[in-house]
Amino acid sequence: MSPESGAQPVRLGAALFNGDHGHLADEVRRLEAAGLDLIHLDVFDGYFVADLGFPLRTIAALRPLTKLPFEVHVGVRDPRRFIAPLVEAGADLILLHIESVAMPYEALFHVRQHNVCAGLAVTLGTPVSVLEPVIADMDAVLLLSRVTGEGVRGASFDGRVLAKVRSLRALVDAAGAQVDIQVAGGVRAEHVADLTAAGATTLAMGGGIYRVPDMAQEVAHMRSLITSVQR
Repeated sequence: MSPESGAQPVRLGAALFNGDHGHLADEVRRLEAAGLDLIHLDVFDGYFVADLGFPLRTIAALRPLTKLPFEVHVGVRDPRRFIAPLVEAGADLILLHIESVAMPYEALFHVRQHNVCAGLAVTLGTPVSVLEPVIADMDAVLLLSRVTGEGVRGASFDGRVLAKVRSLRALVDAAGAQVDIQVAGGVRAEHVADLTAAGATTLAMGGGIYRVPDMAQEVAHMRSLITSVQR
């Protein structure tokens, strides 16, 4: 077993934004049937991210269809205004961008007041060192491995995120904290072993899970790659 990865199980999730938006209910059921661990939902406002993500009413409508956790990446300006509505819509984890919150500790505190898990998201160009003051106050950190929202335009996985995963793992371990290290953005089966070895504990896939002939078979393949690293 890699000394970097530890024994923590690695979860696999899918970004619903990459699914068929004309049949989202069917997509949610398909993800659960394929054996995934969570559904990653993007909320974009067209400003912080140059795209529009899921409306809150869509998240609320999908919530009764599955028992999988809804983990929401909030790529918006002034994200605190979305916290209470997201909780009401059924979010289990809310990830706010460190780049869009002036007071990270207060933002995390506000999320946790609603009895849901709280975390911060970090864009590719932001160093993980900015998280150090609040590392013990989070349930999760989401590291973006490409420019947010650019997957639909063909942007691919950026391998520079691996060094960020290692740095974040060292930061978390040094603090004695329990933080889920998530990676999203162009993640495919070919990246799973390296990300696991670096210390990631949740991998959220888009095209890497939707654009395969057999989703369940791909999930099983990815789990075997994780096992081979952690053995």
